[in-house]
Amino acid sequence: MAGYNDMPDEVVDVAVLEDLRTIRLRKRPLGAPKADEVQLQMNCVGICGSDMAYWSKGMAGGFVPLDFSEEGLGQGYCGQMGHECSGTVRAKGAQVTNLEVGDRVALEPGVPCSDCKLCRLGRYNLCPKMRFIGSAVNRVPGALCRKFNHKASYCYKLPPNVSLQEGAMLEPLCVSLQGVTRAKVGPGHHVFVSGAGPIGLMTAMCAKAAGAATVTVTDMVDAKLEKAKEIGADFTLRADTPNLAQALERLIGEQFDMSFECCGVPAALNSCIQVTIPGGVVCVVANLPQSIPLDLQTAVRHEVDIIGVYRYCNLYPRALALVASGKINLQPLISKSFPLEEAQKAFEHFASGEPIKVLIQANAPEDCAV
Repeated sequence: MAGYNDMPDEVVDVAVLEDLRTIRLRKRPLGAPKADEVQLQMNCVGICGSDMAYWSKGMAGGFVPLDFSEEGLGQGYCGQMGHECSGTVRAKGAQVTNLEVGDRVALEPGVPCSDCKLCRLGRYNLCPKMRFIGSAVNRVPGALCRKFNHKASYCYKLPPNVSLQEGAMLEPLCVSLQGVTRAKVGPGHHVFVSGAGPIGLMTAMCAKAAGAATVTVTDMVDAKLEKAKEIGADFTLRADTPNLAQALERLIGEQFDMSFECCGVPAALNSCIQVTIPGGVVCVVANLPQSIPLDLQTAVRHEVDIIGVYRYCNLYPRALALVASGKINLQPLISKSFPLEEAQKAFEHFASGEPIKVLIQANAPEDCAV
């Protein structure tokens, strides 16, 4: 077994964003894992909406745009994305006791400081010192590479019946689970989801798993609405339907208890407010522009609570249990997989608009599909 002190540095292949819409394979040094880390052979890495935004526009979520100039790159931007990921333990640090070499794991990408007030309150997703891998803003290298070191306490061992593909998809599932948990979806609730991308579809899955009576999904892409039906949505409707709010209410005969904005379109957030029952909840899951016109008066007059979601906290074990038990099946969301050498093609494919979840296999597939 490879140990903590006997591992030399090595050079590994890394997919690097070097300019807008330009990813190239480069080689970078990787040291031995620290005492509290494991070294992983990366298997599956998913492309998320934020990755796509950085690839196509150089910015995401209202953060400062990337500077691809020589001066900007000199400030430390590494261009190494990838935070939806799974891998196999190949070595471990001296202090690691929860994992063994050969274990297949899902990585929780955010490692908080554990000392600040928010961490101590249990809301470590809001930690101001969070090190989130693959973050272009914080310049923390991501997992879109052959091998990667990560803190062992933020790696979760996968049971035999959960594939490495599913392990990589636990990260976006936790985003959706955070929204459903914060909105307190429960048995008998009528839920509306705006947007049938990966997060929207996973939000629908989490709502159904929580006992929602009905889940209704809207989108502009017919293929995604078909996928919503496949994964258990009770009703679907095109988002460009005339008089959308009235059409949605006719589907279930009343307004919705909870609405989730998962597409990042400002007008969709106002639709969520309009179709939510007085006293209900609107949960904003998607990234939106920093300033948008908002029907705040309706929300105030109806005492609709508008809540936000920023990543997740304390949810990886729950998400893994939902997948392992079969209550949530992530396999239908996988559109296509690409090898690391074709990372650029993977992003181009995702940019076509219809794929749900595109995965990059950083190494040989192993048991990526159970």
